[in-house]
Amino acid sequence: AGAAAVIFRAEIWALITSQGARDEFVEWVRSHGAWGMLVFLGLEIFQIVVAVVPGEPVQIMAGALYGPVGGLVLCLVGILIGSTMIYYFVRALGAKAVDPAVLHKYRFLQDEKRARSALYLLFFLPGMPKDLLTYLGPFLPLKPGQFLFTCTLARFPALLASTVAGDSLFEGNIVLPLVLGAVTGTLGLLCIRNEQRIVDWLHRRRDKLSPK
Repeated sequence: AGAAAVIFRAEIWALITSQGARDEFVEWVRSHGAWGMLVFLGLEIFQIVVAVVPGEPVQIMAGALYGPVGGLVLCLVGILIGSTMIYYFVRALGAKAVDPAVLHKYRFLQDEKRARSALYLLFFLPGMPKDLLTYLGPFLPLKPGQFLFTCTLARFPALLASTVAGDSLFEGNIVLPLVLGAVTGTLGLLCIRNEQRIVDWLHRRRDKLSPK
């Protein structure tokens, strides 16, 4: 996967940044059946593993290709596979794989009793650095299955909105995608602007609920 990402880096970047390239890719995937689906699944996995790559274009393409439900399922499978790869790769490397500053910033996730609810909230809110947070998995007081289930399930609403938007665009309906984009975009901007406040609130919540 890593070698393929290097070899086809220009093509992958074009898919992320160019609407024309995405339209051509959608047509190519449709014309190649099951093989095209596997290639698309690989693109979704790549987007999860390379944290700086935005996920929305890929998820919108999933909706255009396979409909709201089919696109959602495919994205969830890709996210689960990609997150699993990250989890065990980072665990093999150890603590040196993660910036200590990031570990410190999200140290409230070390609270065993509330780690799952806090993690769910971070992955649920738009605008949070979800793919970056995936790299913290091996250092949290959660079993691998608990971590992977939580971070995958919490993405469900945002993924559904993206695949519904993609399906609507493919059907020629631009109103619904515009509304969904405006709502999720506004919420995302608010969360990005207030990320530190959200993190500070989670720290205070941990300190308040932790036994003295």
